Amino acid sequence: MKIKLGILTAAVILATSAAMAQTTETSTSYSLFNNHWCNVCGDKYTSGELSLDMFGSYIAGQRGIEHLFDTNIRHGVWGGGVGLNYFFTKEIGIGGDIEIPNDGGNFVNNIDGSLIARLPIGNSGLAPYLFGGGGRQTEPVWQWTGHLGVGLEYRFTPVAGIFADARYMWVDKTPDEILFRAGLRVVF
Repeated sequence: MKIKLGILTAAVILATSAAMAQTTETSTSYSLFNNHWCNVCGDKYTSGELSLDMFGSYIAGQRGIEHLFDTNIRHGVWGGGVGLNYFFTKEIGIGGDIEIPNDGGNFVNNIDGSLIARLPIGNSGLAPYLFGGGGRQTEPVWQWTGHLGVGLEYRFTPVAGIFADARYMWVDKTPDEILFRAGLRVVF
């Protein structure tokens, strides 16, 4: 059921994005979707961006940050989620996301908010980023969390890209966790 919901959400978002795009004509050339899908035009990262994330995720328990690199892929939970980001400037933004695990428990496991600092590398499409913030976890108990993470985004065009990131989460009542995400980012 969760996979079907994720696929349906992705299809609706892509269809909406295509419908919102407009073709324009300039005196020197034609532009498809107002340069949204152009690979060699304009800045791929701008201020005032609103973007939607759709991602797959993996979350695993940790015995503490000193054991960060002892994570075993067999002892975690796979899932997915969605998020929204807004960038005030090209480099500074905020984001919020929910993580939906495939563990048979609550539909939503984590609700997080982040402050994001990214550094686009020219107009190459690459942008490493740092983020940190906090949120609320609903499974196995309701508790507060804090997190710090790193990631990398690649934009094919000014409105479509992929990303991957990892965050370490300090949890209030249960052992700490690490969350890996990878997915599609669509800019409006």
